Amino acid sequence: MTIFRPSTLIAFLAVCHAAAGHPCLAREAVVENPAQLMAVLPRAGAGDTIILKKGLWRDVRIVISRGGLDGRPLTIRAETPGETLLGGESGLLIDAPYVTIDGLAFFQGSIGKGAVIEFRSHHGIVQNTAILDYNPASFESECYWVLFNGHHNLLDRCYFKGKNNRGPLVGNAREGSRHNTVSRCYFKNVPYNIGNGREIIRVWGYGQNDELGSDGGFFTIENNLFDHADGEGGEIISLKSNRNIVRRNTVIATRGCVNIRRGSFNTVEENIILGQGAEGAHGLRMSGQSNVVARNFVSGCDYGIMITSGEYIDAFLTPEFRPHAAEEVSGQANGRTATYPQVKNLTLAENVLVGNSQSDLEVGSYYLDDWPRSQMVLLPEDSVIIDNRFVRPEKGTSVVGATPKRDPLLDKFTFKPNRYSGNVVVGGKIKFDPAGSGFKVEPLPSGWRPEQEKMPGNPLSPGDVGPAWVIALRKAGKFPVEDSTDCNRPLNEITKKEAKEAKKQTEGKNSNPEKQGKKARSKKG
Repeated sequence: MTIFRPSTLIAFLAVCHAAAGHPCLAREAVVENPAQLMAVLPRAGAGDTIILKKGLWRDVRIVISRGGLDGRPLTIRAETPGETLLGGESGLLIDAPYVTIDGLAFFQGSIGKGAVIEFRSHHGIVQNTAILDYNPASFESECYWVLFNGHHNLLDRCYFKGKNNRGPLVGNAREGSRHNTVSRCYFKNVPYNIGNGREIIRVWGYGQNDELGSDGGFFTIENNLFDHADGEGGEIISLKSNRNIVRRNTVIATRGCVNIRRGSFNTVEENIILGQGAEGAHGLRMSGQSNVVARNFVSGCDYGIMITSGEYIDAFLTPEFRPHAAEEVSGQANGRTATYPQVKNLTLAENVLVGNSQSDLEVGSYYLDDWPRSQMVLLPEDSVIIDNRFVRPEKGTSVVGATPKRDPLLDKFTFKPNRYSGNVVVGGKIKFDPAGSGFKVEPLPSGWRPEQEKMPGNPLSPGDVGPAWVIALRKAGKFPVEDSTDCNRPLNEITKKEAKEAKKQTEGKNSNPEKQGKKARSKKG
């Protein structure tokens, strides 16, 4: 069995409920081609199952405008999981509640804009489904592979490989999208190319303009595997809203970081990031208020944890300031938004970092960066940094940070102290006086081994995530597309200048540990 050499389409099979009102309509329909599917969809409803015959379905735009009920969803599934192939310009729009999609494979087609799969619904489920090398001819064509534009939807045990154009792989819409979940999915071999906005998962929502009310994205990202899923190379997961959860995910040899880019009241916990020395592999980055980052494990990356400075936008400190416009949200005036919001009341607790090449912790990254065009003058404050463990087998500087400058333009800014307690640095040094009393510095024990350091669980493996049919094909040696690099493009010509600038920033990055935070990476996202 292989999904890459489909057999000829099976001869026409009459649908048992071709006539409207037939009793079996409330049970099951087997459809063999797009015309039959379009005829059945308007009459299907709660409790019904539509089965798509295996074979190649080209240029099929599946729009589901009637759904099911709680406990009685409308189900659309492949006859044999993974053997109903959608190609050409095929796509899926779930525009009705309580719909379950199961076992489809989008393979080597493309769409020009929008999303391959869009949830414009509530309580929809897409499971055991794959999108592979589904790319437009031009890198500049922007689209999502999955877009959440509703609430309480679930993407579960799906597989994604090879997205190579502009736009995030998975996105949450700016407005009206809440309580959506991505779980047990496998993101594999997403090639790096230059172009901001190519995150693997980007979560917009309330909080994207630094609002602090009770609303939020309420998005959950849990138990997923990101394996060489480089995308833009800056952010793997980008939270741009409030009250989201990122937990128990595994990241392997992937460029970029897990980033609370903006937003508050988020939780990032029990994730395992194994950089394995890959170029551009980062750890955790954060901005915003009242976020919790706890019990994560980061190893083999360049930097470990970066707590950013914030931008002051209430007034012009100099005439050269160039404020950023806020994200567009209907019903709101388009005011200013900070490049990075200030960090306040962060809880950074019980994280373990091992063998990272640059600093394990940087407090106040980007302070006075691009001054005075940017006003990055607000240092992190009133935060708790407790019981973290940083291990440096190659020695070097573990903890760095920025302290406030004192001149007439900046004297007005004062900051509540951060509280450091119970932290340990093994084999490294601290070059940030405010943190010194809250860290115990120890030598690396003789005979120390990386396996001695505690992870928050076992790293996820390819057999733990994604569709069962993908796992079976891989075990049988019949899934060669997984390791194919046919989807890789040359570096984007339009923005090669960005790459040169980024390279300049990284040159000599280890020569001055106190400045490495500014030199080691660009402010993507």
